[in-house]
Amino acid sequence: MNLNRRSTALCRPGPREGAWVARLAMLGLLVIMDGFEASVSLAAEAIISARYRGEASGAFVDTTPPASFCSQWPGFCAGGMRTVGLPITYDKLVYKGAPTNLLDRFYIKLPDARVIDVINQATGERYRLEFEIIAISQRTSVSDGPPATTSTDVQGGCSYRQSQGALNWVDYLWMVSAPQNPTACHVAWQGNWQLPNPGPHPHRTDRMGIGYRLKALPPGKMKQGLYRGSLHYSVGDGADFDLGAGIQNLNSSSLTIHFELDVQHTFAIDFAPGSDRAVLEPPGGWLQWLNGGRAPQRLYRDLPFRLWSSGPFKVYKLCQYDVASHCGIRNQREDLVSVTVGLSLPGDIEHEGDQARRLTIPTGREKALPFEPVTPAHNRPGQLHFQVEREDVRDMLEHAGSTYQGQVTVVFDADV
Repeated sequence: MNLNRRSTALCRPGPREGAWVARLAMLGLLVIMDGFEASVSLAAEAIISARYRGEASGAFVDTTPPASFCSQWPGFCAGGMRTVGLPITYDKLVYKGAPTNLLDRFYIKLPDARVIDVINQATGERYRLEFEIIAISQRTSVSDGPPATTSTDVQGGCSYRQSQGALNWVDYLWMVSAPQNPTACHVAWQGNWQLPNPGPHPHRTDRMGIGYRLKALPPGKMKQGLYRGSLHYSVGDGADFDLGAGIQNLNSSSLTIHFELDVQHTFAIDFAPGSDRAVLEPPGGWLQWLNGGRAPQRLYRDLPFRLWSSGPFKVYKLCQYDVASHCGIRNQREDLVSVTVGLSLPGDIEHEGDQARRLTIPTGREKALPFEPVTPAHNRPGQLHFQVEREDVRDMLEHAGSTYQGQVTVVFDADV
């Protein structure tokens, strides 16, 4: 902009000269913006993902690409450790010996455990997760090695697990002692004692990876869908990922970890052939009453089925004939009696924390009964119960020879 003012002070430009000044001013602005963009570092990002497809274990399956240190120690990672690589690289100036200022050692303090809400991308529903770091690994190299992380004398909030390397580089793996609230981890650098210079000596650091623990609701209690959320961390001296003093060439001062949980439930129900027709009879059949016995106390029919379910679902009924909150059956004279419709489910499926035993099924979707599997149900037994109570049976017997019938639709709404 100063260039523009200087040009207009020299002369009163004509149309061509004015256009030249405008172009020159714009050029100066473009140069300034280009320099600004070059100074901005992009945030580092990592993705943690898991899926659930109704596995019998009732747990998420980790789909996160493993951290690079898993190629060195596959047995460690295969033992159930969840890992992820973090694209953070930097040089750390480390002083020789054991300086009293711990920040001058090879030093790293990991962030505290955090909670995060992941959001169902279709419904907006939220579920809370807890994320904590339980292991840290990096590759470090130094020109006058071996690097500080070759030492097994790890102090502070980490313990040495293992390392692998050559003369001037090493991959290390440390375990975090208190993942909920970690304290700083550090190790003194002994270096090459033939070199009198105590430091600082740059340690090049890359291939950062972490082991982590993700505490989440059992996926069977989550509705189907893709859930996403993110955690944001600062990186550097005194940051969330605190790397100590003497940090150079840090590739990013921030780190975002994205979480993606994909929940896809299974649901199936199998009735025996002929279950589309429920013939209601007294216990033991009609013969006793026909032979002069007492009037039946009830008429009923139980329909068994087999159920597969890995997630929450709801159940309600629809009636051809409504009788208050029940369904009805009627004869040719349109005499109407009510039928109670009940449901029993296997013990690993609960309704509001209790087992589902002969629960009366309400009418209409807005009153549906919610159910949640404690563990995934695979080929488990259940029953529908249809029953006419004693008072209504007496009314029916006054119209002996009549046939009562009506349609009842039981809806299992699994949202899958």
